[in-house]
Amino acid sequence: MVAPKLRVIQSNEMGFPSRIGSQRWSGLKSFTAKEINNGQTLRKTLFMLKCRDGLRDFAVFDSVFVDFRDAYQKYVFEIVSTPNILRDQDVMMHLMSRKDVKLAAVALVDKIGS
Repeated sequence: MVAPKLRVIQSNEMGFPSRIGSQRWSGLKSFTAKEINNGQTLRKTLFMLKCRDGLRDFAVFDSVFVDFRDAYQKYVFEIVSTPNILRDQDVMMHLMSRKDVKLAAVALVDKIGS
């Protein structure tokens, strides 16, 4: 079985995705040149917000590539589905966590998030 393509964005107290149409930035590309040429940059996205109190907030949504900001060297993604949100989790997870851990977080947010 092929693992689903997953985009992961991590933020440190820089806002939380809450609605369709809002945008998030990432330093990671998460798509190929062929996919952008075919307009196929849609990905299930795991957003992790590291809070000052040590807890994590998670959101899962679909996003598409919109733009690249040269000045910041960041890729801009637009949210195209209603975010499923799970807040105040005492979970040690970060951008470099294993893919199976990230997929488990997606499943948890999809199951009990709001």
